[in-house]
Formats: sequence, C-alpha cells, structure tokens
Amino acid sequence: MIDPASHRLEEIDACSAECEVNIAQEWLEKLPPASYDEQYVLRRNSRNRVLNKHSRLGCQVVLTHELQGMVVALPEPKPWDTP
Repeated sequence: MIDPASHRLEEIDACSAECEVNIAQEWLEKLPPASYDEQYVLRRNSRNRVLNKHSRLGCQVVLTHELQGMVVALPEPKPWDTP
C-alpha cells in the first residue's frame, strides 16, 4: 500500500477501484450509502462514467454480523492500457 501523501496524492486519488464488487439489491439495502468519494472513484473508473447502482468498493464495505452470508460478484476486469 502506498502512502498517498508521499506521492503528492489525495487519499481518494490513490484508489484505483480494483476492489470494485457488485452487490445484490437485498444486501445493498443493509449497507450505508456510498460516500461521495466512493462514488467519485467508481464513476472515474467506469467505462462510460455512469455509476452502476450495484457497484461498491469492497474496501469501503464494513463487514458486520448483519451481512453474514452476503455474496458479491466481481465485475468483468478492465483491460490494461498498454502503449
């Protein structure tokens, strides 16, 4: 994990959305809403800048006993940009 400040980055700019997961509606209702920063990262890294309502950053989901049994889906990987 890099220290964002050592690279002159804000914490949210250090996030690449590699931990994006899709969560079924019945589980989304048990989670707090995504923060503005989480939505920003998801939108910034989406293919068409449109936010999928089931997308969340897995690193931002705080696991509780209420979420026991939750299953998440991993989205299609995004292709690497290669020169």
